[in-house]
Amino acid sequence: MHKLILWDVDGTLIHTGGIAGETMRKAMAQVFGPLSRRERAFYSGKTDRQIIQETFPDLTPTAVFEQLQTFITVYVEAFAQRQFDVIAAGGALPGTTTLLAHLQAHAIQAPLTGNVAPIARLKLDWLGLLPFMHFEVGAYGNDHHERALLVPIAAERAAEHYGRPFTGQDIIVVGDTPHDIRCGKLNGTRTVAVATGPYTCDELAAHQPDATLPDLNDLDAALAAILT
Repeated sequence: MHKLILWDVDGTLIHTGGIAGETMRKAMAQVFGPLSRRERAFYSGKTDRQIIQETFPDLTPTAVFEQLQTFITVYVEAFAQRQFDVIAAGGALPGTTTLLAHLQAHAIQAPLTGNVAPIARLKLDWLGLLPFMHFEVGAYGNDHHERALLVPIAAERAAEHYGRPFTGQDIIVVGDTPHDIRCGKLNGTRTVAVATGPYTCDELAAHQPDATLPDLNDLDAALAAILT
């Protein structure tokens, strides 16, 4: 298999019914202090580290980084207690399970997400998609605050794991926001936008991805968009 598909998680593959965001805000308040007026800023497509920085603009990046592991510990412990709530309120988005199962024969699939790694694992595990993912070669919000820099991290991990390079159009970035499109285009990958998050097809198409899908429910259309 010579293709590496890097999947955004929230809004592309799954949703948690708002529980992850609620839990993250509580963890941020516990570790970093009272939330600023900007705490409800538009966070879709951003990494968790970037969200923390924008929520607490008076903190330096160094200060955020120094407390990052404490935040991850608090967030994961709190989120782990919400498993049954997430399963009840959230779910895999329509078509994702069937699509990921079909793509297993054609490509290596891994997350490329703003979530810190332990949270991404819990979400994918609870909602049934973790078995389709080569989780160890993914890239996560604790790896870097800038989403575009997650692509080379995942590519390097995949190369080390599989003993061959993945570059350019060998890599497909799939996501539901302009941040996902930008992250792929800056790295020369194929980009596929899916309008299952906060943006419409037209809004995503304005950022010129290689393909735009309304959702992942049409298996043939999704396979063509991703593997072309």
